[in-house]
Amino acid sequence: YYGFLEDSGPSARVADVLNDKEHGAIPSLVHMHPDETVGQAIEVLREYGVSQMPIVKPGAGHPDVMAAEVVGSVVERELLDALFTKRASLEDPLEKHMSAPLPQVGSGEPVADLMSVLGSADAAIVLVEGKPTGVVSRQDLLAFLAKGGK
Repeated sequence: YYGFLEDSGPSARVADVLNDKEHGAIPSLVHMHPDETVGQAIEVLREYGVSQMPIVKPGAGHPDVMAAEVVGSVVERELLDALFTKRASLEDPLEKHMSAPLPQVGSGEPVADLMSVLGSADAAIVLVEGKPTGVVSRQDLLAFLAKGGK
């Protein structure tokens, strides 16, 4: 699995959801590094209009980020809560406020698999040939299905 499946079957694949989303202006893998600050993460979340993104090890530059190098995630509502309750400041490094890594789903997997992953997570990292290449959210899946994707 994990993006190695190549199937031209009739049912939609996770890659179709990612490609549908990518007609927008969002780079395929918006991500941060553990040594970047909470303030920088908030700027990136706002700039790209995303509510969560992976944190990858420094030096693991896109597009050669491997799945094993994803070390956590930035989740907007958790950062907001930490800032509001004074458990975090804008200058803090992200590694102090990382959430668990987002779940991963292969680009060749059926959309039904993405549905089950997003039942317990707000977003998932899409792997193509084992490499993280993008993030899809519940909103992305909803937009895809609303356009008639299956």
